[in-house]
Amino acid sequence: MALNELFKNMIFACFGMQEMLKDFVSELVKKGKMSDSEAAKVINEFMSKSEEAKENFKESIKEIIQKTLQGMNLPTRDEVDNLKSQINELNVRIAKIEEKLKD
Repeated sequence: MALNELFKNMIFACFGMQEMLKDFVSELVKKGKMSDSEAAKVINEFMSKSEEAKENFKESIKEIIQKTLQGMNLPTRDEVDNLKSQINELNVRIAKIEEKLKD
Protein backbone atom coordinates (compact mmCIF):
# COMPACT_ATOMS: atom_id res chain seq x y z
CA MET A 1 0.00 0.00 0.00
CA ALA A 2 1.39 3.38 -0.97
CA LEU A 3 2.17 5.89 1.75
CA ASN A 4 -0.39 8.28 0.28
CA GLU A 5 -3.10 5.61 0.48
CA LEU A 6 -2.16 4.81 4.07
CA PHE A 7 -2.45 8.47 5.01
CA LYS A 8 -5.86 8.78 3.28
CA ASN A 9 -7.14 5.67 5.06
CA MET A 10 -6.02 7.05 8.41
CA ILE A 11 -7.85 10.32 7.76
CA PHE A 12 -11.02 8.49 6.75
CA ALA A 13 -10.79 6.31 9.85
CA CYS A 14 -10.42 9.42 11.97
CA PHE A 15 -13.51 10.97 10.36
CA GLY A 16 -15.41 7.75 11.10
CA MET A 17 -14.28 7.88 14.72
CA GLN A 18 -15.42 11.51 14.99
CA GLU A 19 -18.88 10.56 13.75
CA MET A 20 -19.06 7.61 16.13
CA LEU A 21 -18.01 9.81 19.04
CA LYS A 22 -20.59 12.46 18.12
CA ASP A 23 -23.32 9.82 17.92
CA PHE A 24 -22.23 8.27 21.23
CA VAL A 25 -22.10 11.65 22.99
CA SER A 26 -25.48 12.63 21.52
CA GLU A 27 -26.97 9.47 22.97
CA LEU A 28 -25.50 10.28 26.39
CA VAL A 29 -26.99 13.79 26.20
CA LYS A 30 -30.39 12.39 25.19
CA LYS A 31 -30.30 9.98 28.15
CA GLY A 32 -29.36 12.82 30.48
CA LYS A 33 -26.02 11.28 31.40
CA MET A 34 -24.07 14.23 30.00
CA SER A 35 -24.84 17.91 29.55
CA ASP A 36 -24.56 19.73 26.23
CA SER A 37 -21.53 21.67 27.50
CA GLU A 38 -19.79 18.48 28.63
CA ALA A 39 -20.52 16.89 25.25
CA ALA A 40 -19.09 19.90 23.42
CA LYS A 41 -16.00 19.79 25.63
CA VAL A 42 -15.44 16.07 24.93
CA ILE A 43 -15.87 16.55 21.18
CA ASN A 44 -13.60 19.61 21.10
CA GLU A 45 -10.93 17.78 23.10
CA PHE A 46 -11.13 14.81 20.75
CA MET A 47 -10.86 17.08 17.70
CA SER A 48 -7.86 18.86 19.21
CA LYS A 49 -6.06 15.63 20.04
CA SER A 50 -6.90 14.23 16.60
CA GLU A 51 -5.34 17.27 14.95
CA GLU A 52 -2.26 16.95 17.17
CA ALA A 53 -1.95 13.24 16.33
CA LYS A 54 -2.31 14.02 12.63
CA GLU A 55 0.49 16.59 12.81
CA ASN A 56 2.73 14.18 14.75
CA PHE A 57 2.07 11.49 12.15
CA LYS A 58 2.92 13.87 9.31
CA GLU A 59 6.18 14.85 11.02
CA SER A 60 7.08 11.20 11.60
CA ILE A 61 6.45 10.34 7.97
CA LYS A 62 8.46 13.38 6.86
CA GLU A 63 11.42 12.27 9.02
CA ILE A 64 11.24 8.72 7.67
CA ILE A 65 11.23 9.99 4.09
CA GLN A 66 14.14 12.36 4.74
CA LYS A 67 16.22 9.61 6.36
CA THR A 68 15.41 7.26 3.48
CA LEU A 69 16.44 9.85 0.89
CA GLN A 70 19.64 10.62 2.79
CA GLY A 71 20.44 6.93 2.85
CA MET A 72 19.98 6.80 -0.91
CA ASN A 73 22.57 9.60 -1.26
CA LEU A 74 20.42 11.53 -3.76
CA PRO A 75 21.29 15.15 -4.52
CA THR A 76 19.15 17.82 -2.89
CA ARG A 77 17.18 20.37 -4.90
CA ASP A 78 19.73 23.03 -3.90
CA GLU A 79 22.58 20.87 -5.18
CA VAL A 80 20.81 20.29 -8.50
CA ASP A 81 20.00 24.00 -8.83
CA ASN A 82 23.63 24.85 -8.08
CA LEU A 83 24.81 22.45 -10.79
CA LYS A 84 22.34 23.95 -13.28
CA SER A 85 23.68 27.40 -12.48
CA GLN A 86 27.26 26.24 -12.99
CA ILE A 87 26.35 24.61 -16.30
CA ASN A 88 24.69 27.81 -17.49
CA GLU A 89 27.77 29.84 -16.51
CA LEU A 90 30.04 27.40 -18.35
CA ASN A 91 27.83 27.54 -21.44
CA VAL A 92 28.10 31.33 -21.45
CA ARG A 93 31.89 31.15 -21.08
CA ILE A 94 32.15 28.56 -23.88
CA ALA A 95 30.01 30.71 -26.16
CA LYS A 96 32.29 33.72 -25.50
CA ILE A 97 35.40 31.64 -26.22
CA GLU A 98 33.86 30.31 -29.45
CA GLU A 99 33.04 33.86 -30.53
CA LYS A 100 36.66 34.96 -29.93
CA LEU A 101 37.98 31.99 -31.89
CA LYS A 102 35.80 32.88 -34.89
CA ASP A 103 37.28 36.37 -35.08
